[in-house]
Amino acid sequence: QHYFIQSNLRMSDQNKDYPESPKSPHSSEAMAAASSQLEEKARLELAHELYMNEDLQMSMPSPHTIYGQVKEIVHRAFWDTVREDLTKTPPQFEHSLSLLEEMKGILTELVPAGAVSIKGQINEVMDMTLYRQQIEQNTFDVGGVVRYVVEIMLMLCAPARDPVIRAILSKSDPVDLFKEVFSALDLMRLDFVNYQLRSLRPQLLANSVQYEQDKFRSLLATNPQALDNTKLWIESTVQKMRGNNETVSPSNILNTAFIRLLEEQVEPVPETVSMDIARFVRVSRELSAVVFSATCINVLQSGVGPVLQTDAFANKVRVTVYQLVSDEFINHPRDILPHITEKLVDVVKETVTTRPLTDQECANVRNLLSALENADNPVYCLIWQRAKLYLVS
Repeated sequence: QHYFIQSNLRMSDQNKDYPESPKSPHSSEAMAAASSQLEEKARLELAHELYMNEDLQMSMPSPHTIYGQVKEIVHRAFWDTVREDLTKTPPQFEHSLSLLEEMKGILTELVPAGAVSIKGQINEVMDMTLYRQQIEQNTFDVGGVVRYVVEIMLMLCAPARDPVIRAILSKSDPVDLFKEVFSALDLMRLDFVNYQLRSLRPQLLANSVQYEQDKFRSLLATNPQALDNTKLWIESTVQKMRGNNETVSPSNILNTAFIRLLEEQVEPVPETVSMDIARFVRVSRELSAVVFSATCINVLQSGVGPVLQTDAFANKVRVTVYQLVSDEFINHPRDILPHITEKLVDVVKETVTTRPLTDQECANVRNLLSALENADNPVYCLIWQRAKLYLVS
């Protein structure tokens, strides 16, 4: 289940004679309407991410995004309206009843399947008809009802949420109570969904291949062009292999095609790997760092001499290069070669402890490393080819 897929709440038939209350921004009906627009591909991506990422968890949208800012504006306007209604003489409770109806629906969703008595208690106590009668008799205590909701939440929530929910009881303003309750309910629903995701993962692991194949067949049935980019990717790979006089076989084609994702930016992105393209980019950057640091070690050890042919020196070079290319905006170590060069000159100076390096020796080190600016550097290309062979094997 996607986090935004919520079950529809129905108004009780007993309330059918009353005008329909305005829906709050938290309305499950509004969320369900939005979620119904999710495409089949989006659900496939969610299942795929759950399969690939064992630590996958849904999270609340950041308030700093455009969505978060719009949500804040809409919610503020809604709560101002609720406050205005409650301060009227006599108070107007239509918005409040709508909110209580939503709370009731969310609480019953969160009740474990076997806890029939709790669900029955919620339905019995949170009786909208009774509330309307109390409003007519001027005995309705909206704050007391919300505090009952908080007590039920404490029964249902994860222990880690207890402090947040108990803090709600310190509020006395009814609108503040409503706001805090819905914020806490959002967290509880989030916990519930993440629990469901963890529960579903073992089943998904057992059936993921068949599931994704079925989904792609479904996409192709409705859109025959759904895999055009993938076909282009495979066809261009075959052309390159023939141009390089490589053996063209199914396994070789697949190996070469996937290696291309690490070597170059394949455009347009093949549909069959679009869900993992960020992972390929990350692996490509890591592989470039490995090959480049190995090249630096080889060039320096060969060019300077036995004094650098130690595991300690090789490890220092590796760590230095990794630290310098850790920035996500650096596509390849070659992009910051001057900076890497100066840092590695310092590493060489630290390693040669018998005497200080002369200016000429430092210049020689810089010259050795500056040759790596060329993408066709023979040492780099050789190590890159060996890395590819390792991956293919």
